Amino acid sequence: MTLNTATTTAYRVLQGEYPPALINSSSLGIVTYLNKKTTTRQSGSTLSEVKTIYPAAIELASTTHYQRGLVTVFAMLIIFGVFPLMMYSAYFFTWFFNGAGVVLFLMALVMFIFSVFSVMVAFHFGLYPLRADMFSLKNDSLFFDRKKKKVYRVFRNIPGLIDYVRNSLKKRNPFYAWPTVIIEYDWDSLIFVYVSKVVMLGQLPSTVHTLGVGIKDPDFAQKQVAKSDHDKAWDQMLKHEAIPDFVDFFTIGNPLVMSEYSVQALWAYLHAYMEKNGPALPAGESLAEAAPNSWWQSMGLVCPLGSRFKHWCKEHPIFVPIFFIFFPITGPFYSLWGTFNWLSHKTAFEAPFPPEIRAEWGEPLLPKK
Repeated sequence: MTLNTATTTAYRVLQGEYPPALINSSSLGIVTYLNKKTTTRQSGSTLSEVKTIYPAAIELASTTHYQRGLVTVFAMLIIFGVFPLMMYSAYFFTWFFNGAGVVLFLMALVMFIFSVFSVMVAFHFGLYPLRADMFSLKNDSLFFDRKKKKVYRVFRNIPGLIDYVRNSLKKRNPFYAWPTVIIEYDWDSLIFVYVSKVVMLGQLPSTVHTLGVGIKDPDFAQKQVAKSDHDKAWDQMLKHEAIPDFVDFFTIGNPLVMSEYSVQALWAYLHAYMEKNGPALPAGESLAEAAPNSWWQSMGLVCPLGSRFKHWCKEHPIFVPIFFIFFPITGPFYSLWGTFNWLSHKTAFEAPFPPEIRAEWGEPLLPKK
């Protein structure tokens, strides 16, 4: 599938399916457009997001290795806790059918149907996070090719929970494949924006900062002309007439830990690399943290009981004594998390990226492979 503009091809899907969807820019929050033609004054930073450096490209990848395995703990709780309970409820109401009067029979029938439905829901609620965590991509990656002015996005197309249940029933297979999607973007067609949005964390408001990337709707001008006078007047009142919709939008970096400064620093780095032949790795910065290779390293990622004990003592001096004081509780929980973290990394796979494109970049400079 291709999306053609007047001057160039904005993107093309190299693998998988990715239908475009209109996203109203005003729904994203406070959006500030970042100009590619203007030299930024702020010093750029990779924020340790760069995983691999090639002679002609860089790879940005998720660095939240510690998060793997946590959703599997949640999945196990559902599969071994809620699911057997729902199964027992269905069995109990099946047994209750025998010898019951009409009223009790109808009540039992309703409860039986509800229990069977609960069994199905509990099964999918447990299987969904398990599938999202195990046998997944090693990283959702972004490749920036400054020689050809292309950006490649690689991600696993994970459906929403409701879509997953619907597709499982439709296909009669809860283990149906979740495809890997690879998209090639034209750098000049990408619109970079700084997005800030206030969200509620419990009862406290917090501002989330995001470096967003979108492609403007190429038919926006024609749609504006075709609008009625009433709709044009409404748009003018809401000041939406100059803000085109996006037909594709994604973010770079982890919005949970980014600030206004880090968003601007990451943009300055990408802008300099693609537009000004800037360095792939600025002086004094390091590559993204490597994935753990052993169970002991995975334990060190999630708790002090592992290979990074000194790091935990230095960075989290309060948590370490609490961890050992409540070890009868924290020990089993974090041991499960660390074990599933290790299994998640062991079962992860690299995306089947087109070899002819990767070959043009040359062999990786960093890290050496």
